[in-house]
Amino acid sequence: MEKTIRQYARQKAIFCVYQNLLIDASLEDLLHFIDLDPELKDGYSAKKFAVRLVKTVLENKENYIVLISKELKKGWTFNRLSYMEQAILLVATCELADSELDKRIIINEAVINAKEFCDEDSYKYINGVLNEVI
Repeated sequence: MEKTIRQYARQKAIFCVYQNLLIDASLEDLLHFIDLDPELKDGYSAKKFAVRLVKTVLENKENYIVLISKELKKGWTFNRLSYMEQAILLVATCELADSELDKRIIINEAVINAKEFCDEDSYKYINGVLNEVI
């Protein structure tokens, strides 16, 4: 099934957060990365959505990490998760905290991204954590 432009924009935001976590990419670099995307050139609202997600995650990253960490298995830390798992959880937590969208839709989108970009069973863990966040 083909992705909607909003799903594509969310995925782009996840990639940006991943880059920030992995190589400490700056907000300026990440916004440039979004600007260069031909898929988002025509979809102004989708581009705006991706930019808002990235900015909000970077501004609130430490708060989101605290929220996520409270829901991890005993003995686990946020840093033990892969960078992609962290990015997906951060973007989804941002949406859960700041969006009018139904919680089930946000979690489902995170699960879809985890199935595509993470280890085989990561989606189960992400689903469980997000069900408890916020």
